[in-house]
Amino acid sequence: MELLAPAGNLECALAAFDEGADAVYAGLKKFNARERTENFIPEEMSQLIAYAHKHGRRVYVTFNTLIKENELDEAAAELARLETLRPDALIVQDIGVVRLARRYFPKLTLHGSTQMSLHNSAGLQFAKEIGLTRVILERQTTLAELEMMLKTKPPVEVEIFIHGALCCCISGTCLLSSWLGGWSGNRGKCKQPCRRRHRSADGNGFFLSAQDLETLEILPQLMRSGVSSFKIEGRLRRSDYVSHVVAAYRMAMDAAERSDEDFRAVLPAARARLARTLGRKWSLGYYTPQSAGNLIKHDSLGVSGLLCGKVVQTAANGFTVSAGRPFFEGDMIRVQPQSGDEGPSFRITKMSVRGRGTVKAARGDEVFIHSDKAIPNGGLVYKIGEKTPDYSGRIAALPLRKPVLDLGVVISRTGCQVTAGGQIWKQELELEPASKQELDPARVRDEFNRFQSDRFEPGSIEVEIRDNPFLPASVLKNLRKSWETAILPGLPAAVSAESERGLARFRQEYAAAERRKPEGEMQIYAAVPRGKHPVLPNHCRIVREIGDSPSPHEELLLPFYISESELPEIRRRLKQWIDKGGNTVRISSLSHLTLVREFPDLILKTCMPLPVCNSFAAAELAGHGVSLVQGSLELGAEEWRLLAEKSPLPSELYCYGRPVLLSTRANLPVRGEMSDSKGERFRVEKNGILTQVTAEKVMSVPALPQAASLFYDYRHADGREKDLAKFNYDVSLA
Repeated sequence: MELLAPAGNLECALAAFDEGADAVYAGLKKFNARERTENFIPEEMSQLIAYAHKHGRRVYVTFNTLIKENELDEAAAELARLETLRPDALIVQDIGVVRLARRYFPKLTLHGSTQMSLHNSAGLQFAKEIGLTRVILERQTTLAELEMMLKTKPPVEVEIFIHGALCCCISGTCLLSSWLGGWSGNRGKCKQPCRRRHRSADGNGFFLSAQDLETLEILPQLMRSGVSSFKIEGRLRRSDYVSHVVAAYRMAMDAAERSDEDFRAVLPAARARLARTLGRKWSLGYYTPQSAGNLIKHDSLGVSGLLCGKVVQTAANGFTVSAGRPFFEGDMIRVQPQSGDEGPSFRITKMSVRGRGTVKAARGDEVFIHSDKAIPNGGLVYKIGEKTPDYSGRIAALPLRKPVLDLGVVISRTGCQVTAGGQIWKQELELEPASKQELDPARVRDEFNRFQSDRFEPGSIEVEIRDNPFLPASVLKNLRKSWETAILPGLPAAVSAESERGLARFRQEYAAAERRKPEGEMQIYAAVPRGKHPVLPNHCRIVREIGDSPSPHEELLLPFYISESELPEIRRRLKQWIDKGGNTVRISSLSHLTLVREFPDLILKTCMPLPVCNSFAAAELAGHGVSLVQGSLELGAEEWRLLAEKSPLPSELYCYGRPVLLSTRANLPVRGEMSDSKGERFRVEKNGILTQVTAEKVMSVPALPQAASLFYDYRHADGREKDLAKFNYDVSLA
């Protein structure tokens, strides 16, 4: 069972490993879903991987954002650099990135991000088919659904979140921040508008702000479920947070492995350690129906931290705080506007009381904190971190990772052959056949993974066993040492240029790809609920959700969120529709590609919220039978045009409708209309097991000549609206 911790920087990574984390996940400066944190430069990532591997730990690099067409070259260059560094895995969201990595940088191991929104066994099966070895499950999966899913013996490892902040929205589908200004949560730029105060006819509150996740009390049950990794959220948090959370869960997991009695005995100490993390109120998240039903506390300011005071005056060089509880020089604080919008965060380096310097603010003091930040009048001061140890010396001493050496080992009864760095070493053998147990390739891999070199580190080791040899451990060890002595000293420093060759091949093939030109007459489609009669464009074909019982001549739209318990019923209804003559299905989740596989004659098209942002994503979908892709709603007009011209499939433009900005299984304490502190208005509706938020304004954009078809969405609109918006159409998506 792996304990996986967040690392926004090297300090956090060292803190995590010090407290017993088995692995950390971290991102470079671009293409990761937490671009607001410090993140790593390539040299720091090299140091982190070298340190982790020296101590038997693992590093997973986040590459988990959507990629626009004009970013593919930069993304490919970053993947080439990462393949050279060789982290233990890459966490990805965009299936275009999956295709890019698999095709040009095959040494990278890939994990599916929670942003892929995979939440049932069909999705896990699809993950295996596209080359993922692990899936980070969508966080709104319940504990009962998780256990059902794992009983199907999924073909990939499953990772789940056990602690940290929770999004209100189902991962990978949130458009709220993007709608309010182009800052896409699917591209690491989320402005967290869900933490704002909202108003409704019944009052006001923080209707979209979820409590934090904490799973200590159900940890033994989670450990028995069969998951491979426990993940702690928090790459935006500091090293003190990482240290406390890892320590708490490490002691609880170790105790649970020994006995239930030991687990119960350490719970108070584990909870006491967690109490120092200064987060929001704890909950079991979406794991239980009771917790999901009470996850939103609308009367609590949706921010993390310990409330310590209120700003009573501001000045050019700082601000005065009326302290409600003690805080200290060296503490991290955030000054939070009462609207719930983001406020400035920083470490206290200097403060004074009545003009005299102090290192402690006592309750009741009026404390002047020196700062050059813009401080909101009346802001609330939250302590969000404690003074941390100085890691600078340890960080300065970290070496870079040595070049990675990949090996190919072939062993038979007559000989051993090792290929490395373009050189082949051979040694003859005379081995007996194995009479009881065949030689396990893992034994050979483990032995050669121990090679000693001042110049190289082990990379991937591919092993082939022939003729069923019996190979004693002593003979295997001597083979490895003989190869070390004979070959390693003479290998050139640059033993492999595979990544550079992969990048060059990508650039050559991408440049040679033909630009797609519109073919035939532009088609028009309209999603219309049963019983609704909007004003329709001429000559449009109807699309209906499966719950609206589409006719065979209409297109069927599958629901993007299908819980594990709902899979059998969706399969039954899909087959029933096909048996009646239906032949065109709209998929809105990657898991649907597993559901439709038994019906090879279907025409498949994509639909929101399944995001297609680049031609590699379209090419991957084409390989699974898709014939048309709907470009991501978040793309601007120019970005959409680039996608359509490079896509191997015809592209559809979503041109009218109220797109769902947020979908959640949480019980939102509001229905009908609400507005935020900036005057933006929204609608909140219950739809099956989900509650969905749409904007009052309707998205309406002009057709682009590169579009093969246009999509009108009347599920939340009727075509008569006058309050219109263009989403990101006229701007470049951040």
